[in-house]
Amino acid sequence: MLMNFYEKPLQELNDKEWEQICMKCGKCCMVKYYDKGITYFSNQMCRFFDIKKGLCSCYKSRFKMAKNDCKKVSIELLEKELYLLPPSCAYRSLYEGRGLPEYHPLLSGCQNSVEKAGKTVKNLPVFSENAQNDAVMDLLNTAHRLHWSEVKLMQKIAEIKDKYKLQLLEAYPDSTIKSSL
Repeated sequence: MLMNFYEKPLQELNDKEWEQICMKCGKCCMVKYYDKGITYFSNQMCRFFDIKKGLCSCYKSRFKMAKNDCKKVSIELLEKELYLLPPSCAYRSLYEGRGLPEYHPLLSGCQNSVEKAGKTVKNLPVFSENAQNDAVMDLLNTAHRLHWSEVKLMQKIAEIKDKYKLQLLEAYPDSTIKSSL
């Protein structure tokens, strides 16, 4: 009986197979906080994450662009910094021996099955540093075009800042978690 490549040990996967394990959920791009054995995933995304597409905007050059902010999901990361990935991550799930979730595109045959299952950041109230900056720039352009008063402009900027408040969306203890999100 032939084995599916994702049933092999992770160390045996080639680069193409390794990339296919990723569900493109975007959760590894969330800004994380670690405190007293718990990893908190916030609603702030890496500045290179494209919220509309749900993907990294500079994936091939991410390690040059993001420098120390981006970590390669690798066997080494799984062994030493597993807490950086949520339990729903396909790499973590395989590493922990849980197999792929039923909504994974390799099992479902559907490219949007992860999004349909509600397991991507597309379904969370996330923002990027760029999103807030873009919203402020759009406001400034609108204010100039419509000749808003300074008071009205400041009110609108305050509304935008309120919209982008940092929230902690998910939290996981450092120990191995047997159930996924």
